[in-house]
Amino acid sequence: MTRSLPTFLLAVIQLFALSVVSAQEEESTGEFQLSDVVVTATKTDKAIADVPSSITVVGPEQIERRGASNIADLVRDVPGVEVLLNGAPGAQRIMIRGEDSERSLILIDGQKIAENKSMDGAPLLIDPNIIERIEVLKGPASVLYGSEAIGGVVNIITKKGGAKPLEAAFSGTYDSSTDGYQGSGSVFGLYKGFGYRISGTYSDQGNRRSAAGVLGNSAYQFDNVHAYMDYSWRTLSVGAAYTNYDSDINSYTPPEEIEFPITRFQLDLPKWSREKISGFIEIADVSGFLAKVRAEAYYQKTLKDFRQEMDLDPVSFLHLAMNINTNNDQSTTGTRVQLDWLPFRKNYLVTGFDYMGDALDADSWQTMAIGLPPINVSFPPLTLSDHFTKAKMDTFALYIQDEWTFLEDFTFTAGFRQTWVASELSATNDPDLQTADTSDAQPVFSAGLVYSGIENLSFRAHFGQGYKFPDLLKLFIGTVHSDDLLPTLPNPDLSPETSDSFEVGARYSSKTLYVDVGAFISFADDYITELLLPGGRERQYTNVNSATTYGIELAAGYTIRPLHLTPYLTGAWLMQKFEYESFSTWDTGRPEISGRFGIRFERDFPQPGLFLFADLYGRAAASATEETSSGIVHTYPAWETANLTLSASFGKKRQYSVDFNLLNILDKFYTVAMGNVPEAGIHSVVRARVAF
Repeated sequence: MTRSLPTFLLAVIQLFALSVVSAQEEESTGEFQLSDVVVTATKTDKAIADVPSSITVVGPEQIERRGASNIADLVRDVPGVEVLLNGAPGAQRIMIRGEDSERSLILIDGQKIAENKSMDGAPLLIDPNIIERIEVLKGPASVLYGSEAIGGVVNIITKKGGAKPLEAAFSGTYDSSTDGYQGSGSVFGLYKGFGYRISGTYSDQGNRRSAAGVLGNSAYQFDNVHAYMDYSWRTLSVGAAYTNYDSDINSYTPPEEIEFPITRFQLDLPKWSREKISGFIEIADVSGFLAKVRAEAYYQKTLKDFRQEMDLDPVSFLHLAMNINTNNDQSTTGTRVQLDWLPFRKNYLVTGFDYMGDALDADSWQTMAIGLPPINVSFPPLTLSDHFTKAKMDTFALYIQDEWTFLEDFTFTAGFRQTWVASELSATNDPDLQTADTSDAQPVFSAGLVYSGIENLSFRAHFGQGYKFPDLLKLFIGTVHSDDLLPTLPNPDLSPETSDSFEVGARYSSKTLYVDVGAFISFADDYITELLLPGGRERQYTNVNSATTYGIELAAGYTIRPLHLTPYLTGAWLMQKFEYESFSTWDTGRPEISGRFGIRFERDFPQPGLFLFADLYGRAAASATEETSSGIVHTYPAWETANLTLSASFGKKRQYSVDFNLLNILDKFYTVAMGNVPEAGIHSVVRARVAF
């Protein structure tokens, strides 16, 4: 740690110094030319240089070239983001700035993917083929986006209509690591103010092949149907969208996690679906003081069928087969009304109201079958338990954010949000649970300052508070799913998790050079974790620890115009300390340094109608050690991979494209920190696309 931090800081200083003295006047087509990117991080459209907090945008070109079969592959190279894979390659999650996935908020078009009965937060169950861009806002964003935004926010912006009355696009992808195929098609357009899009995708991915061999029971498949329409008058727009995502996901169990007396342990999710319908109305230029009014509402239904199977052989003459099945039916209703004001010159005021209601119906049952191997006798399964629970959570919030530009070059932004939460376990037949309710009210604040008085350069400083109210699983229901047969009890007396974060940074963007560097420190309290109770036979969710996190994030690229080459670097340095009641550790399982580095080539040939792109790059992460309060220590080795992307677009309107990704070229065997599924060995991902 003492050697790596100065080295990383020196690299940051050198790159930033280079950015200040190397402004060019030529136009660049590099991916790091982001001065004109418009983002919605502040719930208003802004250039990325004017956003007071750290944000990374994954744009349409990056999404198309990677040919990814899941969302996680699109954001894994964002500085400060780690992809978490615990068992199920088809249900990947992400961590932001060292915070677990349940403390990172996932949005689709600004609307939350709610998950109230998951031990690892909301998975990225989204079709990558309907995505226009992804905005990753790092650090607490609870003022504008609400609960769970402690680590950050991933806002996934979907594709809308087109530019002509009738357009279409079709693509096919092959992934050799799973021998899997994915096909997608869409029809879209714009005619006299009416915009529309209809899309469909089917993906079938087999068992993953790592450098050490095929991983059993790691296959998954999904299908998705998406429809969108809107109509715009002079100042009025209305629209609606529908999505139905349905998946069948297998979960891999590492052999080393199966210990006596367990001889087989298997998790499966034969159904995990998300169906959503939404609508909006927006009025612009209402008056001289009221710039915009937007109201939106949505209804979302999530179904999950979760199965756990175990075989136990405690003695040679006894065999036990235990199954735990859980069906979760969660419905979410949400609405938001936002008013954008122009009270004074160079002053932009946002006010809004949010409501989200979650209702959960969960059924679970356990069975056990007994066998006597010596005499080859098996008895019919016995039902050990058959329980249902009904719970709900209502969240109301008022928020306000004021943005003021003064002295021409300074922009000050301040925000406040007041949240009220009421949750209840209304019915259950589980004798270990009892009906209960709990509520909370919490204010959070944020403030940011941007200075843009130097050409192409902006400095930023930001303070933000995070807030996360416990979900229904932790408050009222608990879980019996574990590989050591120990249940985890709920705790209706849990306190919300909170955090305070400070960051400073700078962005430089010229015609050929882009540098974005930021440093942050975050203090989090009342973390919720599982604590082993006296007797060692069960756990309970408890507020027992806090965390302090330090980090530096960097993204930089420089285009060498005569050669059409762009060397680049993205990466993060992160240190995190967990503090329990009588124990503290810096070994939290997070790699100290991680990132991506490489060199790109891109060139457009207008006459033959050809655009070529190549990217030779490496990914790497330092080793990480995780030490728990019970004294268990686990080490994740360092890893590095070499990769290559080749892409070509051709035709008069670049309507044809072929993308080839050769990944993990050196066939390295590795597992990312905090995960338990080995990554794929050397493999290729090939994608062909045609647009009309």
